[in-house]
Amino acid sequence: MPARRLAQSARPFALTVVAATSAALFAVPAATAQAPAPAPGRTITATAAGRVTIPRDVARNSKAIGAAVEAAHDRAVRLAIANAREEAVRLAAAGGLTLGALVAVAEAQPSPFFGGSSVYGADGTFGPGKFCGQIRTPIRRRTASGRLQTVGSRAHFGCRIPPEVSQAVSATFAAG
Repeated sequence: MPARRLAQSARPFALTVVAATSAALFAVPAATAQAPAPAPGRTITATAAGRVTIPRDVARNSKAIGAAVEAAHDRAVRLAIANAREEAVRLAAAGGLTLGALVAVAEAQPSPFFGGSSVYGADGTFGPGKFCGQIRTPIRRRTASGRLQTVGSRAHFGCRIPPEVSQAVSATFAAG
């Protein structure tokens, strides 16, 4: 019993030594690392979006459609940054400042609610990165009373190309 109490009382001391040692080990690399450049005193942040349509003449396979979507996304990001720069120039002029270099860019994540910044199917309607698959369409017939009734379904292979890619960014610029 006394040995157990001794082990329990020694635990906090051992944890303290381990914590102090690990803190000292992690502090050494941080001291030798280069500090990031200080942020400019004045900045202007502008939010903008870029929207690019995807060509309809893409080959009908998931890999080609995925490559077209990725290329359109890259163009949409560049367009969004250019639009944010235009907005920042307008804001800087209104405030009597001049716009400097780009300091930071943050890509807004699409929201599944309120339409988001992504079009339905931009990530693949058959799963992530899958733009082609089996499409089922219902077979409907009118009953004697005139109402439509589903009596079966047909399946065929098809591809769905999203109409466009949209991306929003928040860009921060130095101001002087």
